[in-house]
Amino acid sequence: MKEFSSFEKYAGDLLYNEIFQRLDSYIYGNKDRLDLATYEVPAPSYVKLEDFEVISAWFDNAPGYQLVFDLICSTEVEVSGRGKYDYETDTATPRFVVSCIGVLKDGLHDVRITKVDTYCEKKFDLQKRLSKNLVPYVFAKNLNEIAEDFLARYCPKALQTPMKLPLDEIIKHMGLRMVEANITKNCDIFGQIYFSDAEINVYDKEKDKYVPMSIKAGTILVDPEVFFMRNIGSLNNTIMHECVHWDKHKKYFELQKLFRNKVSSISCHVVEGVQPEGKRTDLQWMEWQANALAPRILMPAKMTKKKIEELLIQYHMEYGRLGEADIMEMVIMELSDFFGVSLFAAKLRAIDLGYDQAVGVLNYYDYRYLPNYSFKQGALKKAQTFVIKVQDAIYETASNPEFAEMVGDGTFIYTGCMFCINQSKYIEEDEDGNARLTEYARNHVDECCIKFDIIERKNSRYGTQHYRECYLCRDIISDSFTETKFIDTSGNQDVKQRAEELKKLRDITAEIKRIQKEVPPTFGAALIYHMRRRGYTVEALSSSSLIGPKTIQNMRNQDDYPFSLPVVAALCIGMHLHPVYSEDLLGKAGIGLIKYNEEHIVYKYLLTEYYKASIHECNEVLAAYDMPVMGTERLVEA
Repeated sequence: MKEFSSFEKYAGDLLYNEIFQRLDSYIYGNKDRLDLATYEVPAPSYVKLEDFEVISAWFDNAPGYQLVFDLICSTEVEVSGRGKYDYETDTATPRFVVSCIGVLKDGLHDVRITKVDTYCEKKFDLQKRLSKNLVPYVFAKNLNEIAEDFLARYCPKALQTPMKLPLDEIIKHMGLRMVEANITKNCDIFGQIYFSDAEINVYDKEKDKYVPMSIKAGTILVDPEVFFMRNIGSLNNTIMHECVHWDKHKKYFELQKLFRNKVSSISCHVVEGVQPEGKRTDLQWMEWQANALAPRILMPAKMTKKKIEELLIQYHMEYGRLGEADIMEMVIMELSDFFGVSLFAAKLRAIDLGYDQAVGVLNYYDYRYLPNYSFKQGALKKAQTFVIKVQDAIYETASNPEFAEMVGDGTFIYTGCMFCINQSKYIEEDEDGNARLTEYARNHVDECCIKFDIIERKNSRYGTQHYRECYLCRDIISDSFTETKFIDTSGNQDVKQRAEELKKLRDITAEIKRIQKEVPPTFGAALIYHMRRRGYTVEALSSSSLIGPKTIQNMRNQDDYPFSLPVVAALCIGMHLHPVYSEDLLGKAGIGLIKYNEEHIVYKYLLTEYYKASIHECNEVLAAYDMPVMGTERLVEA
């Protein structure tokens, strides 16, 4: 059996005789209106098709396994007729379009030629076409429409009333079956869809080894550990993800079979990372399409908006005293349960449908959920956020002079992963004395917090392959990461101006100057002064700084004590000293922060932006940078 490298070569070989006969008949029957003239034979009276070659193929997006396609054929036509001096013979090379329809299932079958026409260049509606490898063209603006088309074919009742999709019914309607198996030992693959019969290996937990398993085409393989590792929403999304692959991409795999002899499975390998759209492979496009369509099918646009509006009205009536952010959190949680999707999927769907307030709820940063927040509709543009991870904040303060100047004098404070105006209207202390946003600030973050741009970067840390034989799979390893960057927008300028005005009203500068004049010139005396001013006993400061009482006593009393940055910083954090006082205390200890030293950059950030946080929160930051933590976990009593 022949092997082919392209559909053009395959079709040209399979249909050679039929295409030749139709082209020959078409050329002969239309020789008077076809432009077959050459320089040697300007007015041919005799034409004959000698040969042809299929040079290109165009595919329509037809349902099921039906394949509707056009073959662009370059021909060699012998033309004869009277030339300038005698009867001449020459060769013309016109192009023609041969339109066909057939069935692509375990080979190309039942092909018939529906039309032959002269070739002319024209633009096509890509939404009705497939790529050269039979991958549909899917545009972001049409995702909701495509999702509705899927439901119209497999579950039309979901377009009439909000509901959790009956996935078992849909799988059966599509002619698929679902099988549970531990796909891998480390549970890094959630699900697979098989397009051909295959012999595979799955993990047997009891035997602690991989064992063989026979799989039939049309099988969705789901790892039952998904439910225990994640939630039912992730499981439902995985199932729908594989259904989308079957609905949209089975022709791609059928096409691959044409190019090899007796192929029963296909090995698909994709390099991790977000590729620019023009450089995405077919497999990456298919994965993007399944990722984008699955949640939109589980939560169709019109029905989801209807449900959100119902919930907003209900919760505003029942919990009218709550802020918008807390009400939106309740809506997202109910939406997740109602449609059987994850909280993350429900939140993203609400944002996608125009509910900007969902941005501020259920944010999971640095291994904890942040307090809910809200803002005016339209305050955030696409790919903007008020939230910034501590690592990005440290980088921005070290590398962006404008940002460093804006937040470096205590005008702003970093809490809840936001930079907020440091004023009592927006900042309060919790029961442990740590800074947090006030209720007002949480519901008006556009008034008091700085905005940042979200920038996506390629994740080159992992090398796990996404694909195995004969299927597309869902991988839990992220292929990208994001970082946030300060932006000098009009909104940030408004926040900055408001902060400066509040700063003037507080007249904090005069207070700092007054205290600085009173601070004694030596470290020990200055430490005693700040402890009294802030109301700390040795025991209380030891508890809040994790520095032992004996060490604190020695630092108070010994002028030649061997001061170190971690110890002095721990005392400053423990007393929640203003950055100005911390800098002064470091200077009295003979410690200067070096501008380009990574450890010093992190400590400067902690003393400037984290000074109202607990010592434990600061140690989390140090641990994230693989730096020794402050306090008794690092230090031995002197």
